[in-house]
Amino acid sequence: MIDSLKNSESFLEIISKGQKFTASGLTFYVLKKNDLNESKFGVSIKKITGNAVYRNKLKRQIKNLIRLNQEKIKKFDIVVINYQKRSKPIEYSELELIFKKFFKNLSLV
Repeated sequence: MIDSLKNSESFLEIISKGQKFTASGLTFYVLKKNDLNESKFGVSIKKITGNAVYRNKLKRQIKNLIRLNQEKIKKFDIVVINYQKRSKPIEYSELELIFKKFFKNLSLV
């Protein structure tokens, strides 16, 4: 079961103590937890990324990719942050490739 991060203290803890992975404008912060049954996940997309419709679409797509791959992240807390403004919106297929690289790196941790 994957829960969402609810408060800014949780986000800041993972960002300050976790490992950082960057790929194509997405930055992942991962913190390995001792509790094997519960993972937490949060997404933060900055306004510079695009309008509200695009940001919400991107968040839904990221949450869907996490849901589809939840067996790979059972013992991690993850925060995804988008910093980079893109000239064109990111496509779902490109997002899938980014997450495949991320999960490959995550298996090495």
